[in-house]
Amino acid sequence: MMLHARIAAVGLVAVLAAGLAAPTATAEPRTADRRAPFAATLAASSEQAVAGRWLVLRGTVAPATKGTTVVLQKRVRNKKWVDEARLRTTSKGTFRYRDRPHVAGVRTYRVVVPAAGGVSRGTSVPVTITVYKWQSLTKVQPRKNLNTWSESGGSINGVPYEPVIQGNPTNPTVTEGFSDWNLNRQCLSLRATVGNGDASETNAVATITLSGDATNLYTRSFGLTESEARTFDLTDVFRLTFSWTASNPAGGPTAPGGAQAMLAEPEVLCAF
Repeated sequence: MMLHARIAAVGLVAVLAAGLAAPTATAEPRTADRRAPFAATLAASSEQAVAGRWLVLRGTVAPATKGTTVVLQKRVRNKKWVDEARLRTTSKGTFRYRDRPHVAGVRTYRVVVPAAGGVSRGTSVPVTITVYKWQSLTKVQPRKNLNTWSESGGSINGVPYEPVIQGNPTNPTVTEGFSDWNLNRQCLSLRATVGNGDASETNAVATITLSGDATNLYTRSFGLTESEARTFDLTDVFRLTFSWTASNPAGGPTAPGGAQAMLAEPEVLCAF
């Protein structure tokens, strides 16, 4: 009986020892199976883009394996993330994508690398791009104006333009006016043909000034049929002002004005 009891006790100890050792034996493979996530990078050819022009995005994925799937996502104006494209990496772990944005404003790109081959999912740091778009200045709401308004069309030296912003040529007693717009430092450029429209009195002269906040961007006087096409830098301009004066030495005291100061087909490159 004593011998049988000892054998039974030894067997029980062996079973308990095996049971206690089992978790340790299975824990090691779980630890070994844990792999670091994909490391993804993304960069853009520029922090600013013009609508309708190409923007190039490049990046890398590590570990580098040819054919790794990369999902490029974008978010426009703080909306939800959406898939833009599914790409494949080269043998060096690189990828490239060209986008041609059409919507003005701030957009963000990122890449997501799905889990594969025992490597966990990885996500790049987002890249933010500001897209600027050419649009008619006549579509921007003026803050204030005086004797100045938009028209669907006008002409200078017989050349038609659509649309235009102009001073009052029909009332020869009017000698000055202006219109201004708050651009909120969201625009880069203004392009327009500046001149004196064909509705001007023969001897009337239009003197046109463009200002960005307190800085004079441009001043020039134009007689009948005279104009020039110009592009102006609006970087960091909060308020754009178009002001003008009209003078007519032949009009006398009763008709001192009569010029048709004009911004023909004015367009601003803005991020709104």
